[in-house]
This record gives sequence, C-alpha cells and structure tokens, in this order.
Amino acid sequence: METQTKHQLSIDKRNWIPVKFGDVVFEPKESTKDPVNEGIQHVVGLEHIESNDVHLRKFSSLESTTTFTKKFVAGDVLFGRRRAYLKKAALASFNGICSGDITVFRAKDKQVLPELLPFIVHNEKFFDYAVKHSAGGLSPRVKFKDLANYEFLLPPKDQQAELAELLWAMNNAVEQNLELKNSLSNFFERMKNDSVTGKLSSNSKNWKDYVFGSLGNSFGGLSGKTKNDFGEGKPFINYMNVFSNAVVNPSQFDKVRIGNNEKQNEIKYGDILFTGSSETPEEVGMASVVLDYLSGYYLNSFCFGFRLNDFEILRPEYAKHLMRSAFVRQFMTRRAQGSTRFNISKSVIKEKLKIVLPETNEQLEIAATLDSIESSIMLLDQKISESKTLHKSIINQIF
Repeated sequence: METQTKHQLSIDKRNWIPVKFGDVVFEPKESTKDPVNEGIQHVVGLEHIESNDVHLRKFSSLESTTTFTKKFVAGDVLFGRRRAYLKKAALASFNGICSGDITVFRAKDKQVLPELLPFIVHNEKFFDYAVKHSAGGLSPRVKFKDLANYEFLLPPKDQQAELAELLWAMNNAVEQNLELKNSLSNFFERMKNDSVTGKLSSNSKNWKDYVFGSLGNSFGGLSGKTKNDFGEGKPFINYMNVFSNAVVNPSQFDKVRIGNNEKQNEIKYGDILFTGSSETPEEVGMASVVLDYLSGYYLNSFCFGFRLNDFEILRPEYAKHLMRSAFVRQFMTRRAQGSTRFNISKSVIKEKLKIVLPETNEQLEIAATLDSIESSIMLLDQKISESKTLHKSIINQIF
C-alpha cells in the first residue's frame, strides 16, 4: 500500500470480500433499570456527539435526571440514528447509558477489528445510505435492521490492522494539533487580557485613564428601510460579520438599495462596530474593528458604530484586541439588560466603559505581539482543516 498523491492511495482490494454491515457488526441492545448499582457514571445524549468527529468528547453525569436505559461499553461506536445527515458517530472510551436516538454498534468477534469500526462508519457512503433509509418527517430515524444491509468490501485481518494503524495515526496527528491549538488559544486570551490591562507593561504607571465615549462619537446603522430595499444595491456589513469577527471581513456583506440623496452612515477605516443585542448576556456588545479602507459600505440596523477622534490616542490595530478582551467582555455582560433578548445601549458603553491606554507606540507593539500569536493559531487551524480533509478522503477511498 503506497501513497500515490496527497489524496490518492493505491490499495490492492483483490483479496477483500464483500460483506453486509450486519455480518460483522451487531446492535447489543443491552439495558439497565438501575445504573447506579451497576456503577454507571456517564450519560450520553445525541447533543453530546459532534458531527464528523470520531471522538466522544462530551457527556453528562448520572447525577442529572435521565430516562435513558440503553447501555454501551468502551469500544462501542455510538451512532446518531435520528437525523443521520448530521453525521454523528463516535467511539466510546468509557461505559455508560445513552439516548434511544443513538444506536450502539459493536464489532462481531474475529471478523472485524473493533479499532477499525469507527472508520467503517465514518465514511460518506455509509452516512448517505443511512440518510436514504431513514423514515419520518421532521426527525427521520434509521433502524439497525436497515443499516445491517449496507454492503462494503472488508479487507483481510492483516490489512485491517495496517489500515487501522494508518487511520488512527492520522487521527492522532489531528488531535495533537487540536490540543496545541487549544493551549495556544488559551494563552492568547490570557495574554490579550493581561496586555490591554497593563499587567505586562513595565510602563503601566504612565498609562492614561479614559471614558470610552471621550474617544469618539457613535453612529447608527441603516434606518428607514423595508424588506423590499434589500437584496441588491450597496454592500452593508451584516450582524454576523460583526458578531463573529474581531476585524470586519469586507467580503462578508449583504446588499441594500441606497438612494442618491439618501442620508445613511457609511463605515470607515478605524470604526468600531458593536452588536446591540443578542439572545444571551454573554454575547451582547460584541465588537469588530474596520481595518480596511472601504468606500460605500454601510452597517446593518441591529448594530451601531463608534468613530474614533484620534488614532494617536487609540490605534484601531490595538482596539481590535482591546474590545474583545475579557475585561471589556465582562463589562458588556454585566451591563446587558433584558429577559428573552438582551440589549446594551450606546450610552452605557460610552459613559460607563472606562479603559486605560498606553502611548500609541506601545499599543502597536502589543498589537503586533498578539497578531503574531493569532497568526500561529490561524496556521494551526488551516493545518487541522487540511489534515481532516485528507483523513476523510482516505477513509472514503478505503471503504
């Protein structure tokens, strides 16, 4: 077995035999009425299984109320039989009980290596088959008896071991990069908060206090528009662009018609955009900074902007980190108001948010350091994505 190209394997399948899924895998259908006395501690619902992830990373404890009775053991594969298009299937590393919307797969003795089973399931053909044989309206479900008829080529045991070793080695490489990324992301968040609050500065005694509103003026998003105005015309930055990005992505926009004599606020380089409301207080007042020189771009009506008076007091490159720091986010969360939907006003941010700022040369140094760490995280993200794509490609070629 040799790698031909980055995404192609040369695999001799002449000795592989056609089998049905039910020939090599069974559904144990074990249950318990008293999980406490059996020493069971883990409870798994469909929400605990991530799409396209072979690992079971989440669970609930038995302390929480549950009606689940279906048992599984370490080494079983838990398959989300409801809405199979979500592609949920994970290898259990512990014993527990699970939802009835999960089917438990267990390898039959001496026919298929248990460590290969997760990858037999985690391929596009199997998921497509599961979707095709699902029944029901809003929440279609697939039964094991239907999955049992899924056909595929099974390699001999020695090749099974070789393939399992390859696939787990690739998976482990992804896991190592994920762990590194998580560690670096946590370091970045700590570094960001400590940097913008002066904890890491040898010159913090010279930092100056400011009320945020003294640094500029706020402006509103689009106004006076009806649904008929949207879909064509000028670009405007949508809510999710502001919510999701510390820096505005100029390619993420919707369109709106703007009349020649119509007065609407355009956004400019250095503007800080805020979400005014969200479903949880933790997500209110998310900020995104414009770091591109844009012309003819507007802002959605659910957000508002803040235009800095003087970049020699607050640099936009620094503001991108400051406004997403734990310090500022905690302020927004504490000041959010509402019950079913939470809001924060421009006046609260302008009048109540107090920050300390270093000289602009130190701001740029801090921003450059944080940007460098952020770039490393982005490179890791890209590497992880490419590795996952290659891994999935090889699984699909094998099975």
